[in-house]
This record gives sequence, structure tokens and C-alpha cells, in this order.
Amino acid sequence: MTDINQFIKDTTTASFSEDVIEASNHSLVIVDFWAPWCGPCKQLTPTLEKIVSEFGGNVLLCKVNVDENQAIAGQMGIQSIPAVFAFKDQKPIDGFMGNITEDELRKFFDKHASTQGAKVDELLQEVINLKQEKNYEEALTILESIATDNSDNIDVIFEIADCYMQMGKFDFANEFLANLSPQILNNEKIRQLKSTIELSQSEPVDDTNVSNLKEKIDENPSDHQSRIDLSLYYNSVGEKSLAADLLIKSIHIDREWNEKAAQTQLLKFFEAWGFADPVTVEKRKDLSAILFS
Repeated sequence: MTDINQFIKDTTTASFSEDVIEASNHSLVIVDFWAPWCGPCKQLTPTLEKIVSEFGGNVLLCKVNVDENQAIAGQMGIQSIPAVFAFKDQKPIDGFMGNITEDELRKFFDKHASTQGAKVDELLQEVINLKQEKNYEEALTILESIATDNSDNIDVIFEIADCYMQMGKFDFANEFLANLSPQILNNEKIRQLKSTIELSQSEPVDDTNVSNLKEKIDENPSDHQSRIDLSLYYNSVGEKSLAADLLIKSIHIDREWNEKAAQTQLLKFFEAWGFADPVTVEKRKDLSAILFS
């Protein structure tokens, strides 16, 4: 078998079972039966390759030279070429013979590729339901099966890391995120989750400690570490405005303290809360007023 790229392959009678039948358990596989002497094939095949490449791995293309692989062509009942079949779950689900326009070909792809997307969406909803029931282990099992063929799907990546976080397995979550590409890590949703995981690893503060932190700040408004510790507590109980105000006051007193630790912590809050969050929007204005005054 010769790789043209990772999603487009030449296959043979000997490798058809692995390349098409087995692969169709995980992906939609398009099979193109062609021959070097076939004029319409030369027009159709490049368009097939172009469209398959656009799907970024959600669809695979296997090309079969009928002159060299007459046995599999006979088994498929190929009477004329080009002939194209879509395989899913180890069986052909649709097909056509002869050349068709690019628009018609895209409709053929969309008909079956959209079904693939719908299946992933359905499984993701099942994952969300399981997470609401705190059944994270079963949710992860489903996610791992989806991730095999959807490794770049942001929603799948998010749910896996979030499951680890909800289970308290922060090492697993951090290791999982560390292996992602820079492009995925730069996604706003993933950046937000990464910041949330970092904040969730902060040492919990009990009621007694909260009172002590408040007393320390009352006695010494420049106790920046106590401000940061108390802000982490307020964030953990959903009091975002109070958390931000503590840090903004710290920045106002001494923005350079401990290599701008208060500002760094505040920016982590903003990222975890999301930049469209009303509290983030309001407190970013307050921060800008200090930094650019």
C-alpha cells in the first residue's frame, strides 16, 4: 500500500479488508475504483482527493486500480468505472458509477460525513449527561473511543481534560494537555480550562483561615500574599468580583510585588472565567485604569 497522504491511500485486494472494512469501524471510508486508461477517472479522482483532504481525517479515501485488482472489483460487482462506494461499519452504505460534478460529489460527502458528525455530537451529549451524574469513568471510556478518530476535536479534548479535573486527577489532566499541539492549546476554550485546572489545584482554604486572612489584610493592607490567598478562596466559592477586587487593590498598592504576582493571578482568573464574562469585562477596565494611569 502506498501512502499519498495520511487520509488517501492506494489499496489492493490483499489489503482491502484492513484498509476499508476494518477502517470503516472508525471512519467513513470512500473507495474509488479506477484505471489508468479511464478518462472520466482522471477527472473524478483529483476532485475526490481534494474533498477528502478538506475533511481533515474524518473521511478516508482508498483507491483501487481495477486492472491490478480484478478480484475485489468482481466481488463488488463493478461493471463500469469510475465507481465510488462509501463504507461504514464494515459495509457499503452508498455509491455511484460514472463521473459527477463537484457539487454533486460534495452533496454525496456531506450526506454521509454529516452523519458522522451527528454521531459524535450524540456521544458527546451522552458524556455530558454522565458527567452530571458524576459518572466520570464511563464518560472517559466513551471519550477515549471518540478521540481515536477525532483527536483534534476541541469539544472531545475539553471533555477529557474536564473529566480528569472533576475526578481530582490533576496530574492526568496536566499530562494530557501537555501533549496537545500549540495550535489546540491556543484555543480559547482549552486555555480557559487549563487556567481553571491550575486554579483548582490551589490549596483549599477553610473558614478559620479565611478569618485569619481577613485580619491580616485589615492589619496590613500591603500583605499581598494574604490578598492572593483570599482571592483564591473567593474564586473557589464563586465570588468573582470579591476575588478580583482584592487583587486589583494589591496591584494599586504595589504592582511590581513578587514579579507582578497579583496581576498574574488576576489574568489567570480572567482566562478561567472567560473574556466575555461580565465580571471579567468590568474588572479588566478597572485593571486598565490602574496600569495606564
